[in-house]
Formats: sequence, C-alpha cells, structure tokens
Amino acid sequence: MKLGAPILLCMDLQQEFVVPGRPWADPEGEEIAEICVTVLRAAREAGWTIIHSQLHRGGPMLDGQGLHQSIPGCEPKPGEVLLRRAGISAYAHPELDSIMQGATSGVVMIGFSAPMSLTTTLYDAEDRGQPLKLLEEACGSAEVGDWSAEHTRGLCIATARKLNRSVTRDDFADVFGVRIPHEMHLRTLAKSRLRIVP
Repeated sequence: MKLGAPILLCMDLQQEFVVPGRPWADPEGEEIAEICVTVLRAAREAGWTIIHSQLHRGGPMLDGQGLHQSIPGCEPKPGEVLLRRAGISAYAHPELDSIMQGATSGVVMIGFSAPMSLTTTLYDAEDRGQPLKLLEEACGSAEVGDWSAEHTRGLCIATARKLNRSVTRDDFADVFGVRIPHEMHLRTLAKSRLRIVP
C-alpha cells in the first residue's frame, strides 16, 4: 500500500459476472470490463493503491462451478492488495475496514455487481463514514427477476448519487480520461472485445 495515495477498490472483477449465460452476468459485461481494464491501468500508472476484493469460489453468487478467475487485464499484480471474502459486501473481509480507515485521499470503487456487492458496499461505507465513491461508468450489473441489468445499474447509481457517493470519469479526467457520453451505447465502447473463455 502507498501511504496517502488514493485507493481504487476493484470489486469482483471475475469472469462469473461477464461470461454470457452465467446467473449474475451483465449483458453488457464485456464492455463494462473493458472500462474497468482502462481505469485500472490508469490508476496503476498514477500510483494509486489498488485493492482487489473477490468472492471465494463456492461462496455467494459463485455457487457450484462459479467462474472465480479474474477478468483478463484485471488480474492482481504483485504489491496490490487481494482480499478474498465470503460475504456480499467488500466489508465482509475483516481487513478492509482497517485499510479504509487510512484512506485519507479517497476511494473509488469499480466492478460488479450493482444489485448486490456494489450497493451493499456503498451502504457499509456510509455506515462507517468512510470516503468510498462509485465510478458510474464502471458499474457492472445483473438482471434481478423482472428488472433488467440496466434498471438495477440505474438504481445503484441513483443510490450512490443520493448518498453523495457517486463520481464520473470527468471528476478524474486527469487520471481516467474523459467521460463516456451518455448517449453512446455501451457496445460501441470496446474497439476490440475481451476474449473471455470459461
């Protein structure tokens, strides 16, 4: 960890949430993953502290033969923090709370999945008064019942905004580059799509 550096919290950048046909896969998962790859690379180059919070295989949302492997381009690197947890929220890992207490320069969260891990982590950060914010353009989602992935993504982002825990790439233009225009469909973002093989 780099003392005083901003933190990028990478939530569940695992293939379970991207591979078509998996129960919690985002229909736009590959495009969101491309954004996460770009943001992660930029944060590394800017000297941020990187924390990867991943679900255990066989744990929540990874039942049976869940695809726990990292999304290509999002693998933890030596020197980065890797927290494997058994619960939904990133705070299910006991070490995160103490790490976050030293987050004096802020925390930006990216990853999957809006209706579960991202939303619960936002509320847990709110309860603790810790400076965690959601990067809107890097918010992966999933379908829940009759609600589409776009609907649950919108609810998560609306929650983050209401809690004053939302940021966009415009807010970090010097680090992450320019914001993705809202009118642009996600499928036009990835010039070369990720090749993810289960």
